[in-house]
Amino acid sequence: MIFEVKPRNRYFEILAKGREGVVIFPTYVPGSYVIRELERNIVEIEGIRISKNRFYVKYNFRYLIYAVSKDQREAISTLDYIFINPPAVFPFQEINEEYCVKLDLPPNWKISTSLKKKDGMYCADNYDEFADSPIEASPYLKVLKIDDKHVVSTIDDLDVEMLRRIVSEADKILGDEDNYVFHFRRSDKELGGIEHLNSSAIVVSWDREKLATLFAHEYFHRWNVKRLIPADLKHNYEKEVYTSLLWFAEGFTDYMAVIISLRAGVLDKKDAVKYVANSLSKLTFPGAKRTSLAESSFTTWIKYYRQDENFLNSSISYYDGGLALALYVDLEMSKKGKRIDDLFKEIYHEKRIYSFDDLNRILKGKYEIDIEDLVYGSAAKILEQLKDDVNIEFTDRGKPYYGIMLKDKTIAYVEDDSPADLAGLIPGDQIIGFNGKSKLEVKDSTKLTIVREGRIKEVVVNTSPNPGHKIKVKIGKLEFEKEEGISDIEII
Repeated sequence: MIFEVKPRNRYFEILAKGREGVVIFPTYVPGSYVIRELERNIVEIEGIRISKNRFYVKYNFRYLIYAVSKDQREAISTLDYIFINPPAVFPFQEINEEYCVKLDLPPNWKISTSLKKKDGMYCADNYDEFADSPIEASPYLKVLKIDDKHVVSTIDDLDVEMLRRIVSEADKILGDEDNYVFHFRRSDKELGGIEHLNSSAIVVSWDREKLATLFAHEYFHRWNVKRLIPADLKHNYEKEVYTSLLWFAEGFTDYMAVIISLRAGVLDKKDAVKYVANSLSKLTFPGAKRTSLAESSFTTWIKYYRQDENFLNSSISYYDGGLALALYVDLEMSKKGKRIDDLFKEIYHEKRIYSFDDLNRILKGKYEIDIEDLVYGSAAKILEQLKDDVNIEFTDRGKPYYGIMLKDKTIAYVEDDSPADLAGLIPGDQIIGFNGKSKLEVKDSTKLTIVREGRIKEVVVNTSPNPGHKIKVKIGKLEFEKEEGISDIEII
């Protein structure tokens, strides 16, 4: 198919050329495990709708896409900037055929994409490659050279030397691949990043200063996820695809981002240990006791990507749990003179499409490390396993607590079976008084004045000892050396 795109403010006008028949608009973006209903942005189309995202069209048809999303997983069109994540804009017919896009832009605009240039268009051999290749353009676009194979595409400023060092360290592990583009933009929202085959797209807020681990995470995905792939993670652009291996695909990648950043000298050791401490602290909540890493991966469509105020009671992030497991594996491998790098090298060069059995076979057979119970059992077990090698101190354990997290003075979280839970408090309650005063205080017995659904209520909370959530971590080994880090978690 060929798409001729004419951007205008808030919209893309598109003339599509294919075959008469059915076209399919993706409902989700690979790498982001939530049904986004991307077809909701179709404003006009020359075709007959046969389902929410399928249309019967002639071989040439026009359509209009609304595009104001700042999210790098979707698309935006303004008078001086466009960004397109292809699944958010372009439909497909057959997967294994050529897809090309032609952009109708003023001559002073610069275009950046990992798609191949061909006859004035940007093309891919199939839809999977096409969908995995964002397009960015602006008269203000800068394409900054990192080295001969890597560039940054941005309308903002960025520390290129930081990226050069990250890329250099990461490439030492599994070897460099094709040319690579970092698409980067500042925004009024903190949106993170998403990986692509030969690029990544990263959008962060203006006040975010520390970027190393985010860039390292997305860059390491060029191997882990894009070329080292869970066997059950097969693309389907219309419905959920389930895998129990996101703890490895995402969590181990997150750990590698920390290690790579440390080796590159772009992450302070204290910040690195704090990063780890924040992940480990999540393993202290009820959700980690109730859920396994495999289960949290499998349910990402309804849990992690749809987090509510009860998430810490009901589940665990496979990013946090996976990072903790990766730390355990790295520590155990280091006792045998190896590092987690060696695990990646073995699985990458032996079997690019892997299962849990493949991972555990290598770890058990070569390093006598059995992770089955840590993956399929309670995620909280990982924290217990780490205590043999990592100094973990609970700085809040035993102190009086209610069992709530506050956003301003509104309850954002209530821990299961905590004093607040037993007293009947729920998320959304606004606390306007503590024993008749406005200042927050935690005493053995406190009368809270709250507002719930416009009604004023008084609730007595009898505190109990905090089970321990805020932790101080000292790893003392590997790249972390002797630095300590304290988690940011605040529960009162």
